[in-house]
Amino acid sequence: MGMTRGAISKVLDKLQARQWLVRSTSQRDNRVQLLALTPSGRRVLPPLRDIADRNDEHFFAVLGTTERVALRRLLQQLANAHRINTLPVD
Repeated sequence: MGMTRGAISKVLDKLQARQWLVRSTSQRDNRVQLLALTPSGRRVLPPLRDIADRNDEHFFAVLGTTERVALRRLLQQLANAHRINTLPVD
């Protein structure tokens, strides 16, 4: 995710405080934390996804399809050149 363990922990703490997420420890390996959405988390996910999609569309609306494809290609090229492969780019 391209985030430090501390940053991820803070995000998870906030999701857990809202009761959208539960954490448990793996029975096979106590270093592994298992994450699961709660019923409340599953309910809130679709509206939040829609908000994120609308924000993306608004931000990138100034670019045509060809420009969006070119931007994605250029960003991928930069990520490859600088070996930035720990962040989701697809």
